[in-house]
Amino acid sequence: MNNYNVFVRICERINCPRNYLNLVLSELLRLGIAEILNDGITEFMGVRLLGKGQNSFVFKCGIDNNYYACKIRRFDSPRPNLLNEGNYLRLANSVGVGPRLIDYTSNVLVMELINGLPIQKYVITEGPGELRMILRDLLWQCRKLDSIGLAHNELSRPQDHIIIGSGRAFIIDFESASLNNRVSNVAQLVNALIMGKGFVQNHVRLVIGVDINFDELRSMIRRYKTTRNDTDFTQILRLLNLG
Repeated sequence: MNNYNVFVRICERINCPRNYLNLVLSELLRLGIAEILNDGITEFMGVRLLGKGQNSFVFKCGIDNNYYACKIRRFDSPRPNLLNEGNYLRLANSVGVGPRLIDYTSNVLVMELINGLPIQKYVITEGPGELRMILRDLLWQCRKLDSIGLAHNELSRPQDHIIIGSGRAFIIDFESASLNNRVSNVAQLVNALIMGKGFVQNHVRLVIGVDINFDELRSMIRRYKTTRNDTDFTQILRLLNLG
């Protein structure tokens, strides 16, 4: 017996078109999803869910007694489907990045459920050793994405797209991703999380314990964006005292 009442309840309250509701319910059934749970840190229309945005809702869902994150495209989303996101997440998975993709259809994407903290909360709660390890891991993940030409395109806002759980960093939400060799994930993340202005960035610089030469770092980032090689990437890590 399938229980999709949580999703149906939200749909009723935001006046989803009947054809959209029926389509999504059929896709949930096709994916083997047994239940959409009323569970998560976000509350919307009296329902708890894992997250919501302009393009989708993310619910905790059950399949064969296991729990996953279930992303459902909103009927009013300007994006026609979730197929590109599914394809890009599969590509990211091929180099060990992102939550593990389980399956997807046009309007539903099922992936590994990540329990953890957003990066901006994590950096102010963990000690120097743990934070340095996570930052190194995260930058190597960005390097892997750069190596296959997959631009996440939203890492300038890491607070919304990086979760720390089970001792590692997870880059999530590939809905804006693209195949673009001109965009560097490494450069975006360094600029946003380390070189930017703000409490979180100041704390990160304090924890990694280095007096950063910003001119030298910017120069090395520009060089790396051109060469895209491991040698210049490891030089960036060295300048950040993360090598």
